[in-house]
Amino acid sequence: MRIALFGTGNLATHFLKAFERLETISCVQWIGRSEHPPLANHTPYFNVFQNDIEVDICILTISDDHIAEVAQGFKTSALVVHTAAAQSMDVLAPHKRTGVFYPLQRFSTGQKLRWKNIPFCLEANDNTDLDLLGKLARQLSDEVHFVTAEQRLHLHAAAVFANNFCNHLLGISQQITSNAGLPHALLHPIIKETLAHSLHSDAMTHQTGPAKRNDRHTQSKHIDILTTEEANLYRALSQSIYKTHNT
Repeated sequence: MRIALFGTGNLATHFLKAFERLETISCVQWIGRSEHPPLANHTPYFNVFQNDIEVDICILTISDDHIAEVAQGFKTSALVVHTAAAQSMDVLAPHKRTGVFYPLQRFSTGQKLRWKNIPFCLEANDNTDLDLLGKLARQLSDEVHFVTAEQRLHLHAAAVFANNFCNHLLGISQQITSNAGLPHALLHPIIKETLAHSLHSDAMTHQTGPAKRNDRHTQSKHIDILTTEEANLYRALSQSIYKTHNT
């Protein structure tokens, strides 16, 4: 299977490394805006799509705001897909064969990935192309799912809560312990226990804390030691918890 990979960010470089390890996949061109590729590899690197190099799938691993612009900038009869969670296939017009190849994971520099455990959420406007995407995804992962655009959007929103928001809250907890002259490692056991419960059962059933039991005296003490921004977030989350469990 011949791949043309667009983009030079974290996801693109992780894909490239994974594709180069697979005998069944050949990344025949890598397209990026920078003059030189960001890492040493064996894939031919170009600034524009090469029409004379035959490909089966073009994968656009670029920011959401630039997908439409890049898609309109080249012509091909190959299947063209993007990797964005919150974008429809319509942004890939005017290409006739379009789809979505969305890996549900966070990607960062130097990260070691276990591709077999990463869910791939696939969509295409043709069953033959959907089968082609499934074949590609199964070369990387054991978790391959066919989802609609609406399901993918809901999944991404859930991932924002589970990943981005949780990470932000953990960052705030690090600041609070640091300001108190305490090691954040003191919280590691309770963090691990909380995550373990949420992964193996209904997280809502394990909710505890002053917000759930409406312990306003304790909440007031917490708010007194927080910054204005932290206090506003504390109030909003506490209100959400209380309403969830007391209405």
